[in-house]
Amino acid sequence: MSGKGQARHRRLGRALILAGVAVWVPYALLELAGADPRLEAFLPFHLAGVIPGAILSRWDQLRGLLRRLRGG
Repeated sequence: MSGKGQARHRRLGRALILAGVAVWVPYALLELAGADPRLEAFLPFHLAGVIPGAILSRWDQLRGLLRRLRGG
């Protein structure tokens, strides 16, 4: 993949990770304000950002690993 494509994947992946981690800011604010936020309401959004972000930011490494494992 070209350098631009690699950089785009890394940028998008990091943005998704940041968005997934940022989900905990409102959770912490609610917790500090004395509310009782439910973990189950925040965790899916966290995981929806972090997991695809981690895959995208390392896409070229993962693709190379899969290519080597297939023998091609």
